[in-house]
Amino acid sequence: MKLKNLFIVLILAVIVVSCKDEAKSTENEARGQETNVAANAFKVTLNFVAKNNDDFCLLYTEDGSLDFKDGIWKEVKGSDSDQTIEFTLPENAFPTQLRMDLGKNQDEILLKTVKFEYNGKSREIKGFETGVFFRADASKCSYDATIGIIKPIVKDGKKEAISLYPNEKVMAAELPKLK
Repeated sequence: MKLKNLFIVLILAVIVVSCKDEAKSTENEARGQETNVAANAFKVTLNFVAKNNDDFCLLYTEDGSLDFKDGIWKEVKGSDSDQTIEFTLPENAFPTQLRMDLGKNQDEILLKTVKFEYNGKSREIKGFETGVFFRADASKCSYDATIGIIKPIVKDGKKEAISLYPNEKVMAAELPKLK
């Protein structure tokens, strides 16, 4: 009788352990699929200092135009320290032009780096090179790419929203190199 009970307990233990391994396997497969989706998604990572809470938006087009309709919003918590945010475009979306709207609550932003990633390839720009890829919307802000400082223009006592537009020819030539 004791042998029979021991045998039943042993069978139940094997079944429970097998089910756990199967659940882990399914979970690992799901993680693997998430990684593949991320590899097929275009990402833009910004490293910056923004002292006030705000909302940043990365806008993009896929047809080479500057008719920005698609965008990804990210909340930014103000800090005196470096921050990093990542914008991930929808799977299989590949931008031809990018625009950054960097909020309306800042006295200035220090933009340190911009990193583009797609399908295992990446390109990081910083300093003067950032000014080669992006230009300030002169009606809303000023941008000194040599030091990375972006400041809003004040009109009628109100700060304008900070926007960096693409230098179209440079971006059109450089982004496809990540394909």
